[in-house]
Amino acid sequence: MLTRIPAVLLGFGLAISAANLLHAADDELFAPMSADQVRSQSLDWASGQGLKDRALIDAIGKLWSTSDSQKRPTELHQLAIRTFSLANPTVADLLKQCYFGTLTAPASPLIDVEEASDYFSANLLAHVGVFLTQAEFFDEALTLFEKTKPQQLIDPASYFFHKAVCEHRLLKAKEGLATLKLLLENTSDVPVRYSAVAELMKADLAKLKEKSLDEVSRMMSDVERRLKLGRGGAKVQKTEEEIVARLDELIKKLEQQQQSQSQSQSGSGQAPAEPLPDSIIKGSTAPGEVDQRDIGKKAGWGALPPKQQTKARNLIDRELPPHYRNAIEQYLRKLATRPESRSR
Repeated sequence: MLTRIPAVLLGFGLAISAANLLHAADDELFAPMSADQVRSQSLDWASGQGLKDRALIDAIGKLWSTSDSQKRPTELHQLAIRTFSLANPTVADLLKQCYFGTLTAPASPLIDVEEASDYFSANLLAHVGVFLTQAEFFDEALTLFEKTKPQQLIDPASYFFHKAVCEHRLLKAKEGLATLKLLLENTSDVPVRYSAVAELMKADLAKLKEKSLDEVSRMMSDVERRLKLGRGGAKVQKTEEEIVARLDELIKKLEQQQQSQSQSQSGSGQAPAEPLPDSIIKGSTAPGEVDQRDIGKKAGWGALPPKQQTKARNLIDRELPPHYRNAIEQYLRKLATRPESRSR
């Protein structure tokens, strides 16, 4: 089992509810299992599967016959998963579904459980959850992570890191910061690659503002991810509506700021600068007039959009950074040309 080091008790410890997805007290330290613990629990689990095939029993024994003391938690985790796969055909079938490029999340009665609190279920769900995270099935991965008790995990650092990635990508700032706190402050032997990225995610989530242009841009990115996975159903359509509504709010705020600035200038007696009525060459008294050229009435010339659309576009052009403006234009262009989908 995982080592637990309690801090000095100041009172009754408050248990974190399942809604917070943590299943741990704030003073609990999560450490990876030792090689002896992993070997013992894996072989004990295998012996309880009622195996009768001698060759299969020998194959499992061979996995643990060499010294594992120098193996990292990720390597020990892989040995345990290999043991599960050899001893249980249902596990083998589940793992076959975990291949990159699939547009369908794995399905199995082994992961369709209310809670994974034992050694086998917890590590299996964590394994599938990591795959789902890497394959960008963030919703499905987070569902599995929420069911998993980290006290039973061989490699708790990997669990907390990938769970935080899901929460970060799904814009769950509060939950993500709580998970990152557990990873950075309550988990031992965290690989540098995890801690370095975790610090970046922590800083990013801390400054994320609700209904900001940054949040809208990320919502657009998430919609594109879901559409790439073939999901254009009610959830995606609702998000698209929220994006349009928030863009409308941002444009209105820009209009209000523009009006406020104009009123401020009027109140101070400052008149907005106006161009000269005639073109004049410097040093010349002549008006600088030139012959007017006939540009014709071909399609496109003078075909201005409605007044309100023009006003909104001008505000966006003046106020928004170029990369956000381009992202908005590309998103709305894709949204306008995308055929209606009936999938999820």
